[in-house]
Amino acid sequence: MAKRVAKETNLPLVISLVFFVLTTIAFGVMWYMQYSDQQAKDEAVKKANTEKQTAQGLEADAVRKLRIARIMLGVDEDGDKSAIEAETSGKEKAGNEIKRIREAMAKQFPNGTPADVDIWKVDDKGQPEAAPKAGLLTVIGAQTQARIAAEKDAALERAKSKEAINDLSKIADAFKAATTEFKTLADSLPKKFKSDLEAIQQKYDERKKEFAANEKKSRDLLTQVDDEKNKADREKRFLQNQLDETTNELGRVRDKVAEKRDAFEFDEPQGHIKRRLPDNIVEIDLGSTAHVQAGLTFTILPSDYPTQGRQSRMKTIRVPNERGEYKSVTRFIEKGTIEVIEVLGPDLSRARITSESDYIRDGVGAGDLLYNSVWRKGSADHIALVGIFDINGDGTDDTQHVVRDLSRMGIVIDAFFDLRTRKWVGQVNEQTRYLVVGRYPVQSAHDPNRDEKTQLIDALGNAVKAAREKGVQDVKYRDFFPRMGYRVKLDVSDDKINQASAPYLKGVTASDMPPGGN
Repeated sequence: MAKRVAKETNLPLVISLVFFVLTTIAFGVMWYMQYSDQQAKDEAVKKANTEKQTAQGLEADAVRKLRIARIMLGVDEDGDKSAIEAETSGKEKAGNEIKRIREAMAKQFPNGTPADVDIWKVDDKGQPEAAPKAGLLTVIGAQTQARIAAEKDAALERAKSKEAINDLSKIADAFKAATTEFKTLADSLPKKFKSDLEAIQQKYDERKKEFAANEKKSRDLLTQVDDEKNKADREKRFLQNQLDETTNELGRVRDKVAEKRDAFEFDEPQGHIKRRLPDNIVEIDLGSTAHVQAGLTFTILPSDYPTQGRQSRMKTIRVPNERGEYKSVTRFIEKGTIEVIEVLGPDLSRARITSESDYIRDGVGAGDLLYNSVWRKGSADHIALVGIFDINGDGTDDTQHVVRDLSRMGIVIDAFFDLRTRKWVGQVNEQTRYLVVGRYPVQSAHDPNRDEKTQLIDALGNAVKAAREKGVQDVKYRDFFPRMGYRVKLDVSDDKINQASAPYLKGVTASDMPPGGN
């Protein structure tokens, strides 16, 4: 009984196994059939895409050819030229198409394609050049218009030619009539011509004799006039030379007199030093009553100067130049100079000693006299300036600086000579007492700026001459400034003066000035 029960329990297992095998076979067949259909579909899609790409390529080629044809004809639409120019991989195809069209056109012209028709070219690499601005239709239209115009011109020319032929015919008839008339006259004119010629020859001979006689008379008169003119010219030159010599001599005499005359011969002391204080401070007997103001300067001279005279202060000194070479110079040497620093009362001011020639043997002290060439108690003389004023020896013209300093002292500057414009700024008049003359540019034989310097020197000389003619006393700056206590460098070298003059020479700068000012 036990064995039967075990046999019955194996049947479901067998059935399940058979079902599983059959199911697996069924699914496998289904999957195989489905995969076969999908592969067929993929092949069909791939084939369709290939055909589509081929069609698109053919379409692109067709569109490219159409664009090229439209551009060549001159009926291109918007975007045709830009599309061709934007081609990348299709450049070569475009070039081939243009080349094909050009070759087809060349067959129509046995002697070569005309330049105005050959509108679109291909370069050596087969790439199309820039698209033409005008197409073949435009060219053909222009040629057609030109042909029509030429035909009109030809018709006009034919009409003119016909008219000219008619005119020539008339001229020929007139020429024939004139020939007949000329033949008639040719027979009669020679006799008349000979008779008239003999009459004219006779009149010519008479006129010739008359002209010769008049010519001789005029020549003799002209010779006499020339002799008299030459004699008058000689006398004029002689008188002019005498006048020039007299004028020059007068100028030389006047210059010598001016040089010998001491411009400050009649200067009087304006006050004196009351006492000397420490730290180079002095008190003077001038104050608010005399309109003294801070900045006013004085030259200090000893108390016996009025009796001893100018010669007592003339001394010979050794002066070095920029190269260290010394030369002896005779100069007027003052005891010192002072500058007012404070006005203390009606007749009292305090001043600082700004220079002192010899502190030990000739120092500034009580009793010494105060001189200022242009300042007077309560007023000041009028002056004018002309020339180059380099007061510190730095190679720069300090005229404007001098004008400011003297004006601050209360000294009236009527005028100064502007070296740039070479004209007076202000006016030299009857109130001007002194013309202070500065330095002139220095020349040499090989100076490249000689002409410019000569013009500047002439302008300065003419300015001095004009002031002298107005009665103004000219004084050298070396004499003038020390006599009023104004401190300047007296031994400025010629090189520095030339350097200071450079800005006033046309087309010349300080860097153009050669060493030595030459």
